[in-house]
Amino acid sequence: MAETSLLARLRPLLFLASLLLAWEVGAPLLGIPGYVLPLPSAIAARFAETASLQLHGLFMTGMTTLIGLVLALVFGVLLALVVVYVPVLRSIVMPLLAAFNSIPKIAVAPLFVIWFGLGVESKIILAFLLALFPIFVNSLTGLGEIEADVIDLSTLAGGTRWRIFTKVRLMNAVPYITDALKVAFPLALVGSIVGEFIGGNSGIGHLILFGQFNMDTPLVFAALVSITVFTTLGIGAVSLFERTALTWRPSQRRR
Repeated sequence: MAETSLLARLRPLLFLASLLLAWEVGAPLLGIPGYVLPLPSAIAARFAETASLQLHGLFMTGMTTLIGLVLALVFGVLLALVVVYVPVLRSIVMPLLAAFNSIPKIAVAPLFVIWFGLGVESKIILAFLLALFPIFVNSLTGLGEIEADVIDLSTLAGGTRWRIFTKVRLMNAVPYITDALKVAFPLALVGSIVGEFIGGNSGIGHLILFGQFNMDTPLVFAALVSITVFTTLGIGAVSLFERTALTWRPSQRRR
């Protein structure tokens, strides 16, 4: 049983290693130029050469991403609470948010750069806007979709509105919110990077543009590796929270 579990954990790594090996050997055999598809060894070497730049760029991008994500989390949950406790607002808020969410954020990104400048403000706002909708929708579902019998039983048991909120609604919503964070985190990162593409002088997006303008394809791939690692760690942190704090969740009890 332990060997099967270990094999299941190693299978993705084995697949990735096989893919990289095929890439390393197959690209030269197919005659693909290095400036089009650099070899994994060249990407690793360029990553090592630019490690300090990668860390600095990732720090700047990560800062704007996390600030935007936290703002989206706070505002999204609060807005969902308002809609749950004032149901008449649902028919107003939902269409407006859905309509705004349908607008490609890259189309409005230049406006934010004009309005808020080339600093971190425009990146934070873009990260916030991209992360807001999934957090709001999931929070609304978790806070609102509770059986009326559960609320009635909690009231009969002497629960106040505050205790019903903290013990019933909020606890029901937390798994929905953590699931939303797994979607919102990469979206917030996209928002930050788009902001750096449009107007920025720092961050991992700026580093990608630098590699593009200089035809430094290994640097672009190295930056993509940094982004992948950062995203994986962020989603992994949310998953770790679920495993440690949401042990009552059925999906966690089965593990």
